[in-house]
Amino acid sequence: MDEKEFGSIKGWFAGRLPDGWFTGAEVTIEDDQIVVVGTLPDKDLPAGSSAEEKEGAAAGRIARFREETRGQRIGIAQEAEERFKKYVTWGAKLGGVTKRFNPGGGGRSSGDRVMIGRWWRRRHRHGAGAQSQTSSTTQVF
Repeated sequence: MDEKEFGSIKGWFAGRLPDGWFTGAEVTIEDDQIVVVGTLPDKDLPAGSSAEEKEGAAAGRIARFREETRGQRIGIAQEAEERFKKYVTWGAKLGGVTKRFNPGGGGRSSGDRVMIGRWWRRRHRHGAGAQSQTSSTTQVF
């Protein structure tokens, strides 16, 4: 990938990410994925908080962000996947804690690619007595 294409991707995300999500975002390319890791606004804890309390609060805040923004992140990822032909992986960091989520894209498949979540659900349906038969579709992990 050349610098011009990478600059276009970074610029698109800078303009597309909703205001207030992050205090800063890092956009990188890893293999065939666009990785967006944003820094969440600091959550103040009492001055006497232990390192464990701060780490727990950061992990909880990241988990909350993940759940609250899921629909919007999927929509943005789908737009980016269509535009740049690359999957999007999201992540967040806060106070020394970094978590990545949604590995491998927005959950859609294209061509002969099958995303892990769809593959897993197809084979492990609740209430199904036996696992589904494997399909002839190539599975990429």
